[in-house]
Parts: sequence; structure tokens; C-alpha cells
Amino acid sequence: MAKNKDMLTDIGIQFFSQMSASATHEIKNALAIINENAGLLGDLSMMPQNEHSLTPKRANDIAQKVAKHVQRADLVLKKLNWLSHSADQVTQIEDLEEIVCFVLDLTSRLVEQQGVIIEVTPPESPVIVDTNIFYLENMIWKAIEAACSVVAGEKKIIISFGNDVTIPSIWFSMSTIKDDLKNNSMEDMFGSKEVFALLAYLGISIEKNIENNSFGLLWPKRI
Repeated sequence: MAKNKDMLTDIGIQFFSQMSASATHEIKNALAIINENAGLLGDLSMMPQNEHSLTPKRANDIAQKVAKHVQRADLVLKKLNWLSHSADQVTQIEDLEEIVCFVLDLTSRLVEQQGVIIEVTPPESPVIVDTNIFYLENMIWKAIEAACSVVAGEKKIIISFGNDVTIPSIWFSMSTIKDDLKNNSMEDMFGSKEVFALLAYLGISIEKNIENNSFGLLWPKRI
């Protein structure tokens, strides 16, 4: 029991570190652009009056660029703050679609770096779960990572939700998968001890549909 708890702690730290590193990279980029425009504004203000000097229009253009990237940095900080607070509660009742969309928003930079497009098909009605939000966010990200690692062709992934309200589920469907994975039926996608620990803690399972190039995270049937 203590060993599993230690593993979950390590998994959580690794997840938070990865998300923090990505978020702070985005913030650093935004600050660099803000600093660049602030320097430009200073340089222009020191120039003598000519066709290249600071005009009200040019000053307004620079101000808009600065405001845009201030807003960008603020949005990233809000996502990181949300992630931090998701670890406050051991369990919490939440809408699955909202959690998935948050994780996608949080990890958008990491997904874009892999050239993958992800679309979400909303459920017919809200899918509610009572779970540890932080570790579920972690598991959803591992599922996204797994899907990104096997998707091929146009590299498109569709995330959808099961229609049976008694069995909450999230489905990840790939347009096509890599040829070398078709023979082993994607068995290696979730073979790590970390994934097994997360699944056991969250009380969910993985179901694979090889014919449709998809897999799902399923909760136990509600009685």
C-alpha cells in the first residue's frame, strides 16, 4: 500500500513538473515579446522627429501587442493555477467533458509540437464522475500522449464520450495508426506500472477497439 502511494506521489510530481515546464515556457515567450516591444517603444521615444519616429498610431500598435501577450501570459497562469487547485481535494464531482477540455487546453502546446489535431465530440448529456481530479487529469494526459504516439496519416484524434450514463467513458479514436503497431494490437500503449497505478487508484479500466483504431477509459457500471 505504501509503495503504491509513493508511486502515485511520484506520478503526480512528474505530471505537475511537465505541465509547469510547458506553462512557464509559454509565459517566458510572452514576456520576451513584451520586453522586446517595451525596448522598441523606448528606442522610438528617443529618436528625433522623422518618418521613423514614434507616432500615436505606432504607439497604439505596440501597446496592443503588449496587451495581447499580457493576456496570453495571464491565461497560462490561470491554467496552471487551476491545475494546482485540482490537487486540493481528494475527490470531487466533475463533468468529464470539462476535465478533458481543460487538459487539452493545458497541453495544447505539447500536442501542437507533435503535429496532431484533436477534436472533442460533446456528449449528448453531461457525464458526471466523482473522482480525484488531479490524477484523472494525469490519466487523460497519458491517454492523449498514447494516442499521439500511435496516430498516423493526417494525425487526427477524436475524443468522444459513451452514451451509456451508467458507464461513464472517454473514447480516443485515431484516423489511422502506425503500421508497425497494427500487428501487436496497441498492447504496449498502456503497459507501464505508472499507468496501472493510476487506473487502480481511479477505479477505471481501458478497453481497446482495434478495428476502429480506438481505446476508451471506462468507469465501473453504476448500480
